[in-house]
Amino acid sequence: MAAEPLLELRNLTTVFPTRRGEVTAVNAVNLRVAPGEILGIVGESGCGKSTILLSILGLVPRPGRIEQGEIFFQGKDLTNLRGRAMRSLRGRAISMIFQDPQSTLNPVFPVGEQIREAMRLHGLLDGGRRPRWLGGRRKEGEKRRVLEVMEEVGIPAPEARYRNYPHEFSGGMQQRALIAIGLVCEPALILADEPTTALDVTIQAQIIEVMRRINRDHGTSIILVTHNLALASEFCHSIAVMYAGRIVERGPVEQVVGDPQHPYTQGLLRCLPRISQRAQRIDPIPGEVPDLASLPPGCAFAPRCPVVEDGCWQAELRLRAVTPGHYARCIKYEAGERYTEEEVG
Repeated sequence: MAAEPLLELRNLTTVFPTRRGEVTAVNAVNLRVAPGEILGIVGESGCGKSTILLSILGLVPRPGRIEQGEIFFQGKDLTNLRGRAMRSLRGRAISMIFQDPQSTLNPVFPVGEQIREAMRLHGLLDGGRRPRWLGGRRKEGEKRRVLEVMEEVGIPAPEARYRNYPHEFSGGMQQRALIAIGLVCEPALILADEPTTALDVTIQAQIIEVMRRINRDHGTSIILVTHNLALASEFCHSIAVMYAGRIVERGPVEQVVGDPQHPYTQGLLRCLPRISQRAQRIDPIPGEVPDLASLPPGCAFAPRCPVVEDGCWQAELRLRAVTPGHYARCIKYEAGERYTEEEVG
């Protein structure tokens, strides 16, 4: 019997009103994250990846809203939580690592104090229970815990660095500080929104190794949002590929990357350079991401698809099982006795 998922999205739909009508940024998304799993959400900019993370935390900027669907975390529907109940989860049970540390860290407070603030605000919200790591005096226990986490994420000389300000940290060290803020309260789930985008390749590898160690040592589940399919294939256990607000393919990383079934996933893989091939020509996906306010009928990828058929422009396609655990939203899987995502689970 399969273990209960830590997080489950059921038919999640998030919309934003605009002058041109409502834009559906997340369209009927179903996802599951198991305890200890690393899920990668991959796609081009503007496809709704970050909006999924904001929806989970109840941070969709107004006038945007969750139109329908359910978000179950540890068996509790987060869409029904408000105020203090929701704030008690943010940072404590679910934390988020944002993309740009320079706009996230406060420039006028020492980094160590910002990490301690996350613990002070979020770590004591569940009925005033003192976490095991506080020990004796509160502030001393908090600082001790902060120094432990700074060392764990690879910040050198944490005692000296505790009083440094963000501008005294390099870009990679700032990102490590954000990871420390996310980790300090020992969450069950970390949401990482393109945490390596602004970093060079060497630092990217170091940050990913830090997150991999967190997953291994703490059993922390991670959702990684990225446009880099190569990075997701190296780091994640499973991948969900998004296009125009919908999941078009998802499954174990070895199946999605090794045997992609949706033309969009195949196109993303063709864009990746391979050092094993000489004089390789990059084959980009033609066209542009569609305007979410005026999507074409049927499959949103149809205008860019190299194998488009007449039926692609008509009925709305459903995510169907290609093999057990591997799903794709494509007309070539519409015919025959196939299970839908909802039927398979």
